[in-house]
Amino acid sequence: MRILVIGGVAAGASAATKARRTNEDAEIVLFEKGNYVSFANCGLPYYIGGVIEDRDELLLVTPELFKERFNIDVRINHEVTDIDSAAKTITVRNAEGESAEAYDKLIIATGGKPVALPIKGIDSDGVYHVFTVPDADAIVSKLELGMKRAVVVGGGFIGLESAENLRAKGLEVTVIEKLPQVMSNMDPEFSDVLIGELNDKGIQVLTGLGVSEITGEGKADGVILDNGARLEADMVIMAAGVRGSTELAEKAGCRLGETGGVWTDGNMRTSVSDIYAAGDMVESVNMLTGKKVRIPLAGSANKQGRVAGANAAGGNMQFKGVLGTAIIKVGELTAARTGLNAREAAQQGRASASLYAPGFSNATYYPDAEPMIIKLTVEKQSGLLLGAQAIGRKGVDKRIDVLATALYSHLSVFDLENLDLAYAPPFSSAKDPVIMGGMIAANMIRGELDYCLPQDIPALLARPSTVVLDVRTEEEWEDGHIEGAILLPVDELRSRYAELDPAKEYAVYCGVGYRAYNACLFLKAKGYRVKNISGGMRAINMSV
Repeated sequence: MRILVIGGVAAGASAATKARRTNEDAEIVLFEKGNYVSFANCGLPYYIGGVIEDRDELLLVTPELFKERFNIDVRINHEVTDIDSAAKTITVRNAEGESAEAYDKLIIATGGKPVALPIKGIDSDGVYHVFTVPDADAIVSKLELGMKRAVVVGGGFIGLESAENLRAKGLEVTVIEKLPQVMSNMDPEFSDVLIGELNDKGIQVLTGLGVSEITGEGKADGVILDNGARLEADMVIMAAGVRGSTELAEKAGCRLGETGGVWTDGNMRTSVSDIYAAGDMVESVNMLTGKKVRIPLAGSANKQGRVAGANAAGGNMQFKGVLGTAIIKVGELTAARTGLNAREAAQQGRASASLYAPGFSNATYYPDAEPMIIKLTVEKQSGLLLGAQAIGRKGVDKRIDVLATALYSHLSVFDLENLDLAYAPPFSSAKDPVIMGGMIAANMIRGELDYCLPQDIPALLARPSTVVLDVRTEEEWEDGHIEGAILLPVDELRSRYAELDPAKEYAVYCGVGYRAYNACLFLKAKGYRVKNISGGMRAINMSV
């Protein structure tokens, strides 16, 4: 059996090595049009910023190692230009010319490419992507010349990571994002916190604006924004997203799916016999909705490549789909998400509710406890977990991974409140933030209490029939409160509740929601109509 793999890095390299582990007798050849068959593209911004000092640390596996350890023939600087699926051959071009290569099974892992915005001056010297090792090399070389100002176009993962690392090298940095928020896969309040952190690090962020032109005579010296403003820049980083490199697959006759990515089944087979595909250029199934999505992430690409390689070599593996789990470091903060948010759930016709669970990375009586906020989205009737977002300075990664595992397992909030998670003061609290989120959500689903979100406060204050009630202490009130609210500390509530008008509805808040929860239960027992403002002042201010 002769297995050919087009493309290296995450999907292609994983496919080739898994094919070898599945079939020791197959001939396996991998063609990579660049110089590097396997490199850590997610580490490129950190190499640019000097966090990763040794460039060789980015180069995961060399062609020599592929040959010695796996008996895989890796041919770098070999570009595949065509596929004849009827003849089962590919056309390969290198410095010596073109040749045809026959295959029994073919795996296409051509990945993605940066979105090319139709901007005047986009091809100028000083305009870069952060996508390949040569891209990073070019930026590092430029930085050694003493650059002072950079503009980053795009507020997603690569854009924000690049901005932070350029700032660490001493540059003045501005991020331009066409959408109203950065990190568009998260809810707006999380974006606001990240922008605040970037600002604190000295990075300017402009949202709701695009770049119409890159100025300079062949050498970038600035950008002109949609509103006509001009920003000076010694370098421009384009990070406006990634689109799939589907051209070769299309030449082979492979069908594209509804997302524009290459269609595959669960075995990573394309619509063309004996051709498999994996990585950023394919579409996947969202495990929560059953709908097709294209989410270009390294974790998915590696798993897809592994499945494609195994099956091309005679195995029988399946790729089940994606949840969109993702995480980013911005300054001292970590932000992460998995599954669906309320907007995405509504688009799928699923009635959902969201709530906040403020917590800490570890027990507050143990040193270095850091605050975090988790936001859960759950199905209203069943309590099924639909998604989660989290932000904080420590411990966010393990919470989002627990929640992603819960989503994969189709757990409900009733399962979350009963999870048996590791606890010791340096690592968590007896009621871990994930468990606490499950408890809060379970209380809501059981009908124990009604909740509303901080975003609802303006509408609540506008209703004559509703009163926003603060049940914190007077000292906390003096430090800051919701304008228009009234104060009645929870520890005085039992003796003073008669001061409240039973004809009104009360939206109650405290610091994180716990005292408000107790106040609401008491007032409800006394016949009052109450709602707990989820997450309290921590969620209102998104203070982490």
